[in-house]
Amino acid sequence: MNSLSSSSSEDTILADLLAYCDAHKIEISPNISIRRVPGKGLGVYTTQPLNPGDRVMHVPTPALLTTTAVPYSFASKETSKDIPVHALLAAYLTFGLSEAKRDGYARWMATWPCLTDFTWTVPIFWPERLRTPLKVHDHEFRVFPPSLTGSWTSSGLQKSTTKMTLLDEQLAKFESHMHAVARTFPDHADALVSQSDALHWTFIHNWNAVNSRCFYYVRAGQRPPKDSNEAMALCPGMDLFNHVDDVGCKTTYDKRGYYVTAEQTYDAGQEVLLNYGAHGNDMLWTEYGFTMDRNKFDGLRLDEVILSTLTEGQRKVLEEAEYLGEYWLRPDGEAADVCWRTEVASYLGVLSQNQWYRFIEGKLDPAKFPGSLQDGKRKRDDVAAQESPLVRAKRKQIGWIEKIEKEAQNSLKGLLSLASPDEMIRYFADDESVLEGQGVERQELQQTKIEQARLRYRMCVQRWRQILKLANNALQKLRRDLPTDDDSRTAAAESTDLEQRIDGFMERG
Repeated sequence: MNSLSSSSSEDTILADLLAYCDAHKIEISPNISIRRVPGKGLGVYTTQPLNPGDRVMHVPTPALLTTTAVPYSFASKETSKDIPVHALLAAYLTFGLSEAKRDGYARWMATWPCLTDFTWTVPIFWPERLRTPLKVHDHEFRVFPPSLTGSWTSSGLQKSTTKMTLLDEQLAKFESHMHAVARTFPDHADALVSQSDALHWTFIHNWNAVNSRCFYYVRAGQRPPKDSNEAMALCPGMDLFNHVDDVGCKTTYDKRGYYVTAEQTYDAGQEVLLNYGAHGNDMLWTEYGFTMDRNKFDGLRLDEVILSTLTEGQRKVLEEAEYLGEYWLRPDGEAADVCWRTEVASYLGVLSQNQWYRFIEGKLDPAKFPGSLQDGKRKRDDVAAQESPLVRAKRKQIGWIEKIEKEAQNSLKGLLSLASPDEMIRYFADDESVLEGQGVERQELQQTKIEQARLRYRMCVQRWRQILKLANNALQKLRRDLPTDDDSRTAAAESTDLEQRIDGFMERG
């Protein structure tokens, strides 16, 4: 039996889970334990060292929760074709389980996050007012970064040049799933769409559980679906591993079930982690309700910032060369770099058209030019044009990232200006009717709103701080070989001051 470390009530929950795993022939390495860590929830930890290749867990096929577990009495084969797998599983867990089946799953489901673990942290369930700029104390700022909700530029862009934001995409997915369930199961339709009905919140709870705890899975002999979201399974025990942005453990499956295998050496007492995928913090926040201060997959998409500075002709050139869009700023250790596609866009207008095409083909190195050449002639009457193409391109990149930096500074100032609990509650807490629909007792409403508002507020501060650090690291690297002007020194000092103020806020809690 695996060792446990938690309070007595939590001991019971974890002991019940291990009993459930034993009953379903789920094999768990004797070198690991499942325990709860304050602030992190449940996790998997080593009791003895693990080496690369060591099997950590095996979940046999009969123990998986997939659509094959959904009886035809609940949803026929034809009916199942009209509803996404994610929605079907959430509906089945919400109102399709028999009493015996519910009792059977209870020991496993007791380890899942509770409703508020999702609704307090996943942005699509936050008040709609937070998706647009707030004006507080005559200061207008964004609560969510535009990477979730919209344009980084003040004027924005035409819809044809922008893609659907992460938040819009996730919200549309949830709403389409909920309405698909309502259409498929009309007896539950009114309750599903009513925020005052407990069934609505039970569905939200289960929908998020499926969304955050599923693994890609295709049954033996089945063709992989075109949409990978239609290939999913819930795996008891495997859903307790937390995320890492590096090598941890790998998951594989075959007709006998799912396997978790160590890919690195773990010392005794270390947390054993899985890589959920190459997800940036905006994706992690939208899907799972958390971000990571150290995340090598983090980044910011710069499309709107860059495209807003280009002419229609320049956009057309980029499109024809297949370099229109997908511009990213990503971390590189303690620094940050723009991607190659951003480099390509920054040299447009700096090099002549012929030189630019040679550059993207790898036949020309702009760093070797002492000054800019336009159509084969040096512009000696323009001081800026005397700079090398490399310097001029860097200045364009700096200008783009400075917009991100200023937006982050502005939003952090706005957030830090919300000094009182009443202001936090006003903007970040759910309405009382929503909380009551979730089952919060009237006498607990005020304290619940305080805790909810504080958590959401801190998450927004954390994400904007990550964005500011990413922008600052990129600017520092880009400016390294350029003269530092007064404006850049002022911006750097302002960022440092903000960091100190944020540190003070975090220490005060």
